Amino acid sequence: MKRRPKRPGKYALSCTDEAWERISARASRAGMPVSAFLVRAALAVDPTRAKVDAALALEQQKTIAEAARRIVAHLPRVPAETAVPLWKSLRDRLSFLVRMTMNDMLDEGRRGDLERHLDRQFGAGEGARLVAAWLERTGRDDIPE
Repeated sequence: MKRRPKRPGKYALSCTDEAWERISARASRAGMPVSAFLVRAALAVDPTRAKVDAALALEQQKTIAEAARRIVAHLPRVPAETAVPLWKSLRDRLSFLVRMTMNDMLDEGRRGDLERHLDRQFGAGEGARLVAAWLERTGRDDIPE
C-alpha cells in the first residue's frame, strides 16, 4: 500500500510590512514563492557553526599575500607583453573571489562581519562605506544595516 507524502505544515510569521516587502522582492528576484524562499534562506544559515570574522580565514589571506609577493618578485623577468595580461588575470580572479565572498557574507546575514573585516583592511568607518557602495552598485538595497 502506497503512503501519501506528508503534507507540509502551515506556520505563521511575524514581521513588519517593510520587512515583508523586502522579503517578497527578494523571493520574486529569485523566482520563488515567499514560503520556499524563507525556508531556503533559513536553512542556509547555521548559527551554531563557528563564525569567521574575516571574509577569508587568516591562513588563506597569508597564502594569497605570499603568492602575490612571489609573483611580484618575478615580474621584472617577465616580458612586458606578458606582465600586463598576467596582472589583469590575477586582478580579475581576485576581484571575482572578493565579489563572491562579499555576496556570500551578505546573503548569510553577516553584514557586520564584512564591515569589520573591511575596517581592518582599509581603516575605521570604511567597511560601512564600502558595503553601502557595493549594495548600491549591485542594486541590493534589501540588506539590513
